[in-house]
Amino acid sequence: MLRFSSKGLQTIARSSRVCCAPSRLAVPLTTMRWQSNPSHAASGTGSVNESLSDEKVDEWLEAIKSLKAEFSEQEFLPETSLAPPGQSRIDMSQQISSLETKFEPSPEQIEEVERLKTTPLPERRDPVVEHVVNMIMRHGKKQRAETILSRALYLVFCQTRQDPVEVLKKSLDDLAPLMVVKTFNTGVAKAAVIPVPLNQRQRNRIAWKWIVEGADKRTSCDFSVRLGEELVAVYRGKSTGFDKRDQMHKTAITHRAYIKLK
Repeated sequence: MLRFSSKGLQTIARSSRVCCAPSRLAVPLTTMRWQSNPSHAASGTGSVNESLSDEKVDEWLEAIKSLKAEFSEQEFLPETSLAPPGQSRIDMSQQISSLETKFEPSPEQIEEVERLKTTPLPERRDPVVEHVVNMIMRHGKKQRAETILSRALYLVFCQTRQDPVEVLKKSLDDLAPLMVVKTFNTGVAKAAVIPVPLNQRQRNRIAWKWIVEGADKRTSCDFSVRLGEELVAVYRGKSTGFDKRDQMHKTAITHRAYIKLK
């Protein structure tokens, strides 16, 4: 009688499992089904041959040749070169132009055109407004500066009912000084204090500086509100910036003897 240990029984069981396991190199199921029913190939080719007859093939070839000849002779235009089956080729541009009716202006429109012929077109961007926006701007945030100025000008329009841009220009022009006093070293004990005229941008910069100083003294929490109120005050001649302008002009008049005319 043969006796086996537990290790020997495990070895025999493993060998029997390996011998009885099916082969992994079996033919796929789809291949077997195709081989079991070989009539599929013949029926598939037959259906293709039946669907495309010789007459249809010749018709397709003739259509392709005609398209090639047409495209080689003239430029390809989708409106005229292609058309749905069973319809004639139509030039859509010619149909649209034929259906368009001629526009006839009314007498009121003609009168308005004649009236506006002498009116110049406004500039797309006003240089004064752009200069003010650049003076308001901080840290490169130009859109925020434009928002502040637009809100301030809206408040100006609400209080004055006039063009806010024109009000802004008039306020800057009224408040801006004509000249400033500068000190020059003469090489001797006494320095010369000479009045110097300003150009338009320099005048606007000084005027805007005084407007901002006056706006900071107001009580509103929003800077655009304070700015709008100060612009209205300057427009009406009630701002504290006029005292600074008058003082600067008095100083320039006092030292007018040092002006050297070339």
